[in-house]
Amino acid sequence: MLKDQLYLPDVIFNSILEVTPEFLREHGIKGVLCDTDNTLALDNRKDIIPEAAEWVKIMNEAGIKICIMSNSFRVRNMPVVRALGIKYYKTRSHKPHQWYYEPLTEKMGLKHGEVAFLGDQMKTDMVGANRADILSMYVMPYKFETNPFYKDIFRKRRAKERKFFKIYNELHGTQFDFPEHIKAEMYEEDIKECVY
Repeated sequence: MLKDQLYLPDVIFNSILEVTPEFLREHGIKGVLCDTDNTLALDNRKDIIPEAAEWVKIMNEAGIKICIMSNSFRVRNMPVVRALGIKYYKTRSHKPHQWYYEPLTEKMGLKHGEVAFLGDQMKTDMVGANRADILSMYVMPYKFETNPFYKDIFRKRRAKERKFFKIYNELHGTQFDFPEHIKAEMYEEDIKECVY
């Protein structure tokens, strides 16, 4: 797989609530590895995003197993794990390295091909899932990153992601792009680089 292809998700969603049990079953998925920041919880905070509790409840009722797979430390993830009642988790997972995908799949009692990854970053989440050869599902970040130390990094990173939206849209006949509240946080020159 070419380097740029590693960034491309298999599918893009505007909200985690669009990731339904029906969609997962159609793809043979029985478990979802999930990012934490901007996917299930607010970035760099312990607050759960409004849709997360409802989504996890829907997945539990459908028998879909959920596992948090995060690069953040345990102290950051445990409040999210407890708040959502998630049984499986791995912190400091070093995405996009492939070390923990198979062990976590086995821990959930599932086989390769029965898990997907859901996250809001192409550089870590999608690249890692594509390297592990599992279904890569990108969800729009809930908000722009709030940690001032990482803000400039993410302005550049999100700008690059828009380029991959363009490639994805051309391949699938879709029109995905960041919502305006995300683009408002990006540098104007970065946005211009990625104009459709």
